[in-house]
Amino acid sequence: MARFRGRAAALLALAALVAGVLVGAAPAHACACGGYVGPPGASVAVQSESAALALVDGRETIVLSMGAVTEADDVALLIPTPAPAEVARGGAGVFVELAGVTAPTPRVEYDWWGTGGDGTSAGAAPQATGAPVTVLTQVQLGELEVTTLAASDADALAGWLAAHGYVMRDGLAAAVRPYVAEGWSYAAVRLRPEAAATVSGEMQPLVLTFDADELVYPMRLSAAASTAQHVRTYVFGAHRVDRTDAQAHTAVLHFAAPVAPSDFADPQLARFAEAGFLTAHDQTFRDPVAQITADFAFANADQDAVFRPEYRVTQAVTLLGLPAGPVLVALGVLAAAGAAMAVAARRRNQAEAGDIPGVRDAGRQ
Repeated sequence: MARFRGRAAALLALAALVAGVLVGAAPAHACACGGYVGPPGASVAVQSESAALALVDGRETIVLSMGAVTEADDVALLIPTPAPAEVARGGAGVFVELAGVTAPTPRVEYDWWGTGGDGTSAGAAPQATGAPVTVLTQVQLGELEVTTLAASDADALAGWLAAHGYVMRDGLAAAVRPYVAEGWSYAAVRLRPEAAATVSGEMQPLVLTFDADELVYPMRLSAAASTAQHVRTYVFGAHRVDRTDAQAHTAVLHFAAPVAPSDFADPQLARFAEAGFLTAHDQTFRDPVAQITADFAFANADQDAVFRPEYRVTQAVTLLGLPAGPVLVALGVLAAAGAAMAVAARRRNQAEAGDIPGVRDAGRQ
């Protein structure tokens, strides 16, 4: 099997700077941000996908990085965007840094009783021109070829892709139709044929930037996926954000806290961090066809409540080599018993002293 080291590999390593995604490794033709098209019979096993999102002055940036395995010599990733996207290379360490900044932190719990701990976690779309499919731009980014398309007809888009050797499965073709009706554009990314022999390992992320009135993460093509979709979105902004789309009720908050440019070495992440806040959500779609009905949408939360994931670390407290709790209880019981005995002895001595004639008479004078 040709690994994601060859022709189909590089294009699968895009990066969307503010949303993170993990997708189970199994043959599939859709991922959280886009869909794969390839020669008839080709299959793509998506092993991982990470993405991040930011909206600054009416321009949205998405950084997308994926790892996948395919037997096909030629596949491409089709990504819908509300407006034509500019595509560039991103930093190789973007998602390593994001994972580090949002990683769970230890919470120390002291074990006084010797019970131990389990260490569990606590916690404006362009209008198409006369042609139903228009090639807006085509650029070479190293070993990658990126084509930006506008389409006014879903069948024409499928026909254009087929004419260039790529066939969309019926499910993916159906999922594209709403985007076409809404006037979205598409970025088609593939490895240049002459570069196939020189590619090895996961490729450097790509950065997609386009005009947008509000933050959006395209998800509807994932309804064509045949395997579970596991998605993490990293969103930079001035405030904590909540998901507002139809699927938001099953999203799980992973991280929400202030960040600073100094938290990141990657220049682009540092610029995004100037906004001041980072929110990350996780979501799993076990049945993409039934569960994925809308793109991800976001809005500022009511308040910038901080949430950092934690994992519990249990630290034993001992005295004399024994759990401190029982020892202290025992010492406390002994101390209380000793004090009670002392009080009783004092009262007894006082009572006995009162029965001695000389002492009794002296006490009365």
